[in-house]
Amino acid sequence: MEEKKQRGWLTWVSATVALVVVLGVIISSTAWGAGILRQGRTLYYELMPQAGTEAMYVRQLITPDMTTSRIIMWETHAPESDPVVLYKLAGASDNTIETIPATMERFEEDKTVRYIYRAELTGLTPNSTYEYQVGKNVVTKGWHTLHTMDAEKFASLIFPDSQSADYRGWQDLVATAYKENPEASFFVNMGDLVDNGESAYQWDSWFRSVEPMIANIPFVGVSGNHEYYSLDWQIKEPTAYDHFFKFDGPDAEPYSEGAGDSSRRAYYSYDYGDVHFVVLNTQFNEMNESYRDEVRAEQMAWLEKDLAATTKKWKVVLMHRDTFSYPNTKVSRMTAGFSDMGELFMLVFEKYDVDMVLSAHYHMYRRRGHVENFQRSEKGPYYIITGVAGDVKYAEIWKEHPLDEYVSPYLDGDNYLVLRKDNNSLTVEAYLADGTKFDSITLSK
Repeated sequence: MEEKKQRGWLTWVSATVALVVVLGVIISSTAWGAGILRQGRTLYYELMPQAGTEAMYVRQLITPDMTTSRIIMWETHAPESDPVVLYKLAGASDNTIETIPATMERFEEDKTVRYIYRAELTGLTPNSTYEYQVGKNVVTKGWHTLHTMDAEKFASLIFPDSQSADYRGWQDLVATAYKENPEASFFVNMGDLVDNGESAYQWDSWFRSVEPMIANIPFVGVSGNHEYYSLDWQIKEPTAYDHFFKFDGPDAEPYSEGAGDSSRRAYYSYDYGDVHFVVLNTQFNEMNESYRDEVRAEQMAWLEKDLAATTKKWKVVLMHRDTFSYPNTKVSRMTAGFSDMGELFMLVFEKYDVDMVLSAHYHMYRRRGHVENFQRSEKGPYYIITGVAGDVKYAEIWKEHPLDEYVSPYLDGDNYLVLRKDNNSLTVEAYLADGTKFDSITLSK
């Protein structure tokens, strides 16, 4: 009799937990619903300790040389013992599978606990296609794709600020871009990935929106100012961004916890084909004053060394804050000119013959053309503000700049870019969410 009562109690608990989880799923499209969902999941994992080790948000990250290496990350709700990445050449038999152990760290923020895993695959064969899966050292059918191509011709997807209140528009934009460009070798998000860098709901929404693309092609992250915001909209370390995307930064150990390390890890470079890409961290205003100047000086020294050392034919810079300043309909003191980012970086770009500079932050698409010595030029870097990819719209507040060559007529239209490298040319095409191309520019040399 006692055993029957115990079984009945366990059945009741299981049913109650299941109901809580289902209710959370139903209303998870709101921030309040997301809180309920987190509570339901927490109760579920406490009562069902074997649950929660299923891999979530599997992602590839860019590495300095993508022909021979790749960073793989994922997360779970409960700790996984002996986590690994299993990989093999696509189509090869399972007896050729290789494994590499992954590190695990516990990360808690916004009342959400995540166990985050990271492994770096090295010694890969160039110009090959691999299959990989993550988690336990047990082969399943859940293979993802990994390419190590080193092509003279390639395409990449560039997404502007994706911060949103409702990420369904961002999800649709990503789905369209990936469907229309299945050959894309990697994708970039130009900063302000989320509206609030401490919000678990925002990050979960962002990750769900980029699946399955982020598992099959590597991600290039650019840090924005919204990654530095706390839930109460104060400035804080970008801890979530830093834990979710552990790139190979130049000046900080991947797991160190020193002051400013998260900002140091947010700038890095990588190569693809004969193009050298540089990712900058422009968030000096959000950095703590105790290390802001030091990080700025370190990044500038690294930038000059990095640009001087590359032998690639093309050089492209990716940065969140823009080098230009624009007149604003709501702030009369703002005038057409150059921002503090422009004064800091533009002469360095010219010194090392940077070909193109892509930026974001303004939530508008504008093409400024070649600029040298702060004026129109026949040469010099080619500057483009990439637009907006989320539902935070304010492009209508910006007036024109004398150096604007093209201003998108779709002020509130979500957009993405395709950067194409083809033999001796570099092309940027701009598309709306429905796939309509509205601008294109080609550089040749």
